[in-house]
Amino acid sequence: MIMKKNVPWNLIIPKLKQEISIDEELQLKTWLLNSNNEALFKELQLLWEKIQTNGENYTPDTEFYWNELVNRMHIVEYKQKEDKSAKINFELKRVYRYAVAACIAITIGCSFYIGFLKGYTEPVAQLYTNLSGKSKVLLPDGSEVWMHSETALQYNSKMNENERKVSVTGEAYFDVKHDAEKPFVVQTEGLRIIVHGTKFNVNAFPSSENTLVSLVEGSVSLETQTESRFLQPGETAIYNRNTQKLKIEKDDVVFASSWANNKFVFKNRSLGDICKLLSKWYRIKIDLDPALSNRYFYTFTLRSEPLDEILRIMSRIKPMKYSFNEKNELTISSVESK
Repeated sequence: MIMKKNVPWNLIIPKLKQEISIDEELQLKTWLLNSNNEALFKELQLLWEKIQTNGENYTPDTEFYWNELVNRMHIVEYKQKEDKSAKINFELKRVYRYAVAACIAITIGCSFYIGFLKGYTEPVAQLYTNLSGKSKVLLPDGSEVWMHSETALQYNSKMNENERKVSVTGEAYFDVKHDAEKPFVVQTEGLRIIVHGTKFNVNAFPSSENTLVSLVEGSVSLETQTESRFLQPGETAIYNRNTQKLKIEKDDVVFASSWANNKFVFKNRSLGDICKLLSKWYRIKIDLDPALSNRYFYTFTLRSEPLDEILRIMSRIKPMKYSFNEKNELTISSVESK
């Protein structure tokens, strides 16, 4: 937790993208006064420039360049591990961990990026994983996918030529580009989700026996080994992987996909309601003292702040105690409780 705070990704990323403000520039210069910090930043800057050179004829999207930068960093780390005679730079390895902590999707399939540089044309399976926070992946067909923590997304590098098919474990929010000729298929364990263009959330963590599909816009069809059902906006499908049963019910689909938003505004909301959102947003189990659920009310906007910072501010506004256990579960209780 301490290492994450020492690297100001909120300043480094805008600097590399040339979107940094004057105030942010001053903050970054202060951080760079440390020689170790300056060395890390120069390494990142060099990698960024190389990625831009290799990709300038591919796409002008700066998000693309940043993702490719992370891919390159991961490949370097992979090669260092393979070559036992190579001297591993400890500081650079720390940068890799920070990139994960900064919620950036890392390409595990190194062969894809090597193939991209060498111009290979054979389809390659691509696997993206997000270990913490959330990150966005732009698919070849123009569809966007937000990945929650502990989520993996896989697809064929030529998915837009013949078919549009991805597989996912964990939780992902899909904004699918419409294509009447090529249905978009999401495969999870035991369940296929077929769409043409829509927005929906898929919750398919291996630790849970249920796969949840919450439809925000459009329509989708769901297929299991035994049945096929249609889902309408405002509905959530619940598929039990043990019984292979599928049921559909009305649900708060906006809340189900709220974690993928850039921000969430609370207006005089109870602590109980806020904790439900925080649990979803940060993917953490929260044990809240029932006596506090409807006792405290807050108004604030949630963006990408660390959870401990949110809790610290909330506890200053209203007196409460909070702690994390070894399983990273959060307990919130009254200051009066022992």
